[in-house]
Amino acid sequence: MTQPEMTNPVELYERAVSTMRPIIAGIKPEQLNAATPCTEWNVQQLLLHNLNVARMLEGILTGSLTPDALPNPMDVSGPLPPEGAAAAFATSTANLLNAVRAPGMVDQVFDTPFGPASAGSLLNGIFGDVLIHQWDLAKATNQDFTMDDALAEVCRQVMEPHLEQGRAAGFIGPVIAVPDDASPGDKLLGLAGRQP
Repeated sequence: MTQPEMTNPVELYERAVSTMRPIIAGIKPEQLNAATPCTEWNVQQLLLHNLNVARMLEGILTGSLTPDALPNPMDVSGPLPPEGAAAAFATSTANLLNAVRAPGMVDQVFDTPFGPASAGSLLNGIFGDVLIHQWDLAKATNQDFTMDDALAEVCRQVMEPHLEQGRAAGFIGPVIAVPDDASPGDKLLGLAGRQP
C-alpha cells in the first residue's frame, strides 16, 4: 500500500473491509456461539455489531435511513439477517463505499449519533473497528489471518489519541504488553487489549 493510500480514509476503510469479507464468509453456523477475544460478545454478537456499524454508516452516508431509524452498533441482540452476515456486510459496505466516492463526499459533514462529522472522519474512526474485529472473528473461528502491517500502523496512530476515552467508555480493554520488536499488528492488538 502506498503512502497516499494510507492517508485516504476511503482507501483505509476499503482495505479493511476487503479483508473482513472473507473472514465473515468463512464463519460456520456451529461457530456462532463461540467466545471471541472481544470478551463481552460471542461470534454472532460481534457479527451483529459489525453489520450494525456498516448499516449505520450506509444510512448516514447515503441518506437511506432517517436518524431515528439508524441501527445502534451496540445492540447485538436478535438473529442474523436472513440473507446471511456475509451478504449483508458486502451489500452495506459496497453501498457506503459507492456513496463516499462521490466528489466532495469525504469532506461533507453529516449529523450522526456522535455529533456532526465528515464522511472521512467517520471512515477513519471505523476502519480500525473493522480491522481489530476481523482479527477477533478470525481468532474465534480458527481462521488464518495476518493483519496488514501498514493498516495496523495507521490504525494505531489514529487510535492512540482516543485510547483513554475508549477505555473509560469500556470500548477498549487494558493494554497488553508486547515485545518492542513485535509486528505493527501485534502492537495494535496489545493497545486494543488483545493478547496477540
